[in-house]
Amino acid sequence: MSKRIQISVPHRLPAEDALARVHALGKYFQNRHGMSMRWESERVGHLAGRYLLISIDGRFSVDERAVHLDGQDPGLLLRAKATDYLRGKLETYLDPATPLADLPTA
Repeated sequence: MSKRIQISVPHRLPAEDALARVHALGKYFQNRHGMSMRWESERVGHLAGRYLLISIDGRFSVDERAVHLDGQDPGLLLRAKATDYLRGKLETYLDPATPLADLPTA
């Protein structure tokens, strides 16, 4: 069984707003990096693709207090870079100071 990375980013948004922001982030990953983002249910999505040297294969879930990512560990050398990148994107997209319309989707 391959190792996993797990990231949870808390938010202070209504769950529907947080979900809309994760959808926008999924569109960004699709349009900007050619990754595939498919939604398995209303609040659970699966992201797969590559960013630079990092293969990303993970599951997003949105709840009332946080967005969680459970993904394939890219290995010791790339783990910190992948975790920092994904956490940073989630924090940016879940920042209530930035209106949803201002978040990039391409």
